[in-house]
Amino acid sequence: SAALLTPACASLCLQGALSALHRSQSPSCARFCRALIGCLSQDSPAHDQSPLLTSLQDPARSRLLEAAMTVLDPPGLRELFRGHLRGHLRGVASHRVANHGLQRLLDHAPEDVVEEVLSELGPALEEPLAQGHPGVVLALLGAAQRHPRLQGEALRCLFQVGHAPFGAKPRPL
Repeated sequence: SAALLTPACASLCLQGALSALHRSQSPSCARFCRALIGCLSQDSPAHDQSPLLTSLQDPARSRLLEAAMTVLDPPGLRELFRGHLRGHLRGVASHRVANHGLQRLLDHAPEDVVEEVLSELGPALEEPLAQGHPGVVLALLGAAQRHPRLQGEALRCLFQVGHAPFGAKPRPL
């Protein structure tokens, strides 16, 4: 229920339960994780966006979602990304709270998800940096390091930060 997600102590208890279930390697962990994400995906006051995006922007709910992302299996992370985050990464990466959730996703995402994030966010890496969120760039580089096939593209995107695209005329000083 949504009431369980609101008080700070309840949020901490749920985060602790997720961590304990994950450490115990209980099969219940995946079910609990998916149920928690289901709760966070409901009743959004903002009708123009996914309730999960709204949860990522809320400090208490985002901590729960981040905890869930650290223990969610690759198919679950893929589903979460494709169902709620794809197409919204620039806003998420530049948001003062939601960017932390994106970092957790990148810390644990399978290669195909990292590749999609790199494709969508790579050309716009300047935006989270301009907002003071270098953690997003570091998480993306860390994810690319875990998936060597993506390293070249990640470095290319990083080197383009703050520079004009190839073939463009330099700006006058």
